[in-house]
Amino acid sequence: MAFRHRREYDESVPRALHSAREAYDDAIAQYEQAMADARRAWAAALASAIDAGMSYQEIADEVGVSHTSISRAIKQYGSD
Repeated sequence: MAFRHRREYDESVPRALHSAREAYDDAIAQYEQAMADARRAWAAALASAIDAGMSYQEIADEVGVSHTSISRAIKQYGSD
C-alpha cells in the first residue's frame, strides 16, 4: 500500500476548526434556549386555555394538536 503524502498546513487550519466549533456550539445553545422558552410559553398558553374553560377537544380542534400533547405540555408546565 502506497503512503499518501499529506500537504502541510499552518496554524490557521486548526484555529478555523476551533472557531467553527465554538460558533456551532453557541448556535446550538441559543437554539436549545429558544426552544425551551417556546415550550414554556406553549405550555402556559395551553394551561391558560384550560383555566379559561376550553376543553382538550376544543384546544385540539383550534390548534391541531393531540390530547396527549396537550396533557404532556400541561404536566411539564406544572412541574417547572
